[in-house]
Amino acid sequence: MKAMKLFAILALCLLMGACGGADDTAGVVSKINKGEQLTQKDYTVMVDYCGKYAKEAQKLQDQINLLSPTSEEAGKLTDKVAALSDKFPYANEFFEKISNCTQEEVGAENVAKINELAPLTWFSAPEWADVASDSDVAGSIVDMPAEDSAGVIAVGDGEAIDAPVSK
Repeated sequence: MKAMKLFAILALCLLMGACGGADDTAGVVSKINKGEQLTQKDYTVMVDYCGKYAKEAQKLQDQINLLSPTSEEAGKLTDKVAALSDKFPYANEFFEKISNCTQEEVGAENVAKINELAPLTWFSAPEWADVASDSDVAGSIVDMPAEDSAGVIAVGDGEAIDAPVSK
């Protein structure tokens, strides 16, 4: 009997912990809708929420990038990315706030999180975000497409564009 009570209390604690994140999200949405000042804790909720969205979308995007744009599987994966808006209904609203915030508003911890998430295709970072890149390369690597070369303006195999000049 004691084990049953302990299990029930444990289940209740887990349930309360799971609902806490949803309450935080709803509270931030309410503050945004009322035009209230957002705190660093509010930005933490928004960055974490948008980070989860961007990571899930990035997994799908990485799979899409490996496929031909005209493949049926790419279309299905694109539909899955679009369906993420149902799972993350506040993503656009939160991304708008994050994209227009200052580093001072979000705080140092959130700046670090934003910089970590900024390289993801589906994360809308502010202009001040630090997107890690290779400083030795001034351009992109370009490969010829395997099929449908319409619109290709140069030929080559993996040429670096605007490579830095050695001193």
